[in-house]
Amino acid sequence: ISTTSMADVILYGNIKGGVEVTKTVGVNGTTTAIADYGSFVGFKGHENLNGNLKAIWQLEQDVDVAGGAYGKNRTQGFGTRDSFVGLASDFGTVKAGYQSTPIKAVNDRLDIWEYGQGGKVAGLGEFTQDSDANTRAVAISYETPNMGGFTATAYVSPSDNNQGNKTDGRDRSIYGVGASYEQPEGGFFADVAGVYVKAGANNFTNTSARHAPNYDHAYQAIVQAGYEQGNVLVGVAAQRAKNVDVNYDVRNEVAVSGAYKVSPALRLKASAAYGFKLADQSGAKAYGNGKYLQGVVGADYAFSKRTMVNGQVGYTQFG
Repeated sequence: ISTTSMADVILYGNIKGGVEVTKTVGVNGTTTAIADYGSFVGFKGHENLNGNLKAIWQLEQDVDVAGGAYGKNRTQGFGTRDSFVGLASDFGTVKAGYQSTPIKAVNDRLDIWEYGQGGKVAGLGEFTQDSDANTRAVAISYETPNMGGFTATAYVSPSDNNQGNKTDGRDRSIYGVGASYEQPEGGFFADVAGVYVKAGANNFTNTSARHAPNYDHAYQAIVQAGYEQGNVLVGVAAQRAKNVDVNYDVRNEVAVSGAYKVSPALRLKASAAYGFKLADQSGAKAYGNGKYLQGVVGADYAFSKRTMVNGQVGYTQFG
């Protein structure tokens, strides 16, 4: 099956960067770096086909104002962000291409901070860090039409698209589902998502135990809810991950964020995150007690609709 989409082109994107200073307790000196905060450029379009059916397409590319070639965990080549072709109608939207999993689509909703690859202490970088489930992959997805604020998503990434240079014949499919609700006039919102990863890069890798009980059971799930309207944002999220993370085999986390716009230009923000029962397959706890605690406070100041400055300070304690 081949799908081609051609239409008028819309160009969009943003440029974000800043200076980060990091201090590690017990270590002399600080680390200072100019960092990119997720700059990108994109092209998208659509073409009406028949009735309510239209072809859609999108191509997004990471760029880096700090001189990095690709930045955090970015794929080489063009189209390193969500890039796809698809069909949209009153029955929903089907997309095929390089897409965010349902976890990645909502995982950073409460991460209201700007920071670079090395500055995740200044934002919810522990909570939102990439994993085998919180990623992008070549996939086909279906999203329902908006039904009074409710939408749902199904996502499948075929095994053959995730083999890389591996020749062991293992199934490396990725499956995901998600559901979201947003009050139509603004206000309450909620998201739930789960992704199941087979034989991911961070899964149980003992080749002599290919069929061990833990081998294929790799997943990440998140649930979050909050309120956003006018000058106010407040939300809380919880997630659990197993066998998908480079640092821990098991991780459990909660996060909370709040923001208030005290004037048309000035917005004050704060976040906190707590990780617990962080452990490896044997049950050994990370940092001795399997915990971390993080806090971030800061502010945004808008000079115009599209230009702003921000400042923040964060602290993370492991163990």
